[in-house]
Amino acid sequence: MESSLLQFLTRRQLCCKSVIGVVCVEGIGGGAVNDCFSNSYNQLRQQWVTIVSGWLAEPRQHSQAQRQFTQHWWNFDERTRGHFDTTPEIEEGAIYILDRDIALFAADNNERLSSCVSRSVLYWSGGFYTMEYASNRYDLQAAPDLSTERLFASFLRPKTHFALHEPASQSNLAVGLIH
Repeated sequence: MESSLLQFLTRRQLCCKSVIGVVCVEGIGGGAVNDCFSNSYNQLRQQWVTIVSGWLAEPRQHSQAQRQFTQHWWNFDERTRGHFDTTPEIEEGAIYILDRDIALFAADNNERLSSCVSRSVLYWSGGFYTMEYASNRYDLQAAPDLSTERLFASFLRPKTHFALHEPASQSNLAVGLIH
């Protein structure tokens, strides 16, 4: 396995509760380009199909010092025990990396997320960066760790906490919003 892929797997695993790893995925197409979450979600209407989270790694290093890992969603068929992807135009030879922690985080934080697809990760000159394309430019941020929270940080609204308050002069309980 190539150095950048091993380094990504090792660095990401440090932040994950579930084991991550490379899986075989059959590309069947039929979905919309660049809409992996909706494509995989739409397959949930089929019996025995579940949604899967992870990463797409570029099939080969264009240079030894650089490789991109793009967060991606696809499906798993419980009957055939096989992974499949309906998102078209995935680069031939792309490497699929299963990362269940992304799906768990998205489910736990669904109400706070503006996107179910996290920032991409770029391995570049021995370091990791999170990457997002917005406003016709790439935004790169150094990533000392590859925690799920860091990967979703720009898509995560702050937590809203509810607390019960009992005013000293009243016996009624009121719900207050604490930021």
